[in-house]
Amino acid sequence: MQLRARISRLLTKYRAQRTGTTTVKYMFPALLGAATLMGALSLSATQSSFITLETQTQAVEVGTLFEVQVLASAHTPVNAVDITLNFPQDKLEVFSVDRGQSVLTIWTEDPVVTDSTVTLSGGTFRKGFIGKHELLTVNFRALESGQYRVRVAEATMIAGDGAGTDVPVRQQSGAILSLFAFDESTSDEEIRVAISSGIATDLNNDGAITLQDISAFMGAWSNQSQIFDFNQDGKMTFRDFSILLADFFLQ
Repeated sequence: MQLRARISRLLTKYRAQRTGTTTVKYMFPALLGAATLMGALSLSATQSSFITLETQTQAVEVGTLFEVQVLASAHTPVNAVDITLNFPQDKLEVFSVDRGQSVLTIWTEDPVVTDSTVTLSGGTFRKGFIGKHELLTVNFRALESGQYRVRVAEATMIAGDGAGTDVPVRQQSGAILSLFAFDESTSDEEIRVAISSGIATDLNNDGAITLQDISAFMGAWSNQSQIFDFNQDGKMTFRDFSILLADFFLQ
């Protein structure tokens, strides 16, 4: 079935649930036209610099430690970074930070942990690093069950060109890490649902996939200010747009 027919079928059902709303009716043709253009184009993450957060699991047991790696991807040599992470202070606590595997070799100060932030600032002896490298590993502990997010709040990269030139840092979906903490009273089904609900396509973090998220995606595509790489293939393409649409219609 062609894409237009498939989406039209889904849209008919969706309109029936939201009577009196004309926004979808008039916005969708524009989205479909933009999607056609996306099919032939892509915004590559290899041509930008950004910060991502990674963990081994999205489901963690309350009271146990889990690691979150802070990684930098640089498309041009970078020799200094300054990054701040945010986390819910009443739900998560920082047990320790590990910089043993960090690409940074000079630290202006030890990583600073406050009630709800982790700040790291440092550089390298070399002219700069390029590609993907670890900056820091943060060891968190969940204090109670629930769905939480750790995110990159601020990020600055400086080029190793001797002139202190700022390197533009793109925001992308990997800058927000969704986690679910469970305890002995949590069922397997609750864990499964919680993990599946931690969707990266909720771009404004309001708990639902809405037209605002679609608009944000389209805006990022238009001005190339952010990369939303939902399938983690290193590019922002029609596939990512398709994932966003699927989450919008099927939620």
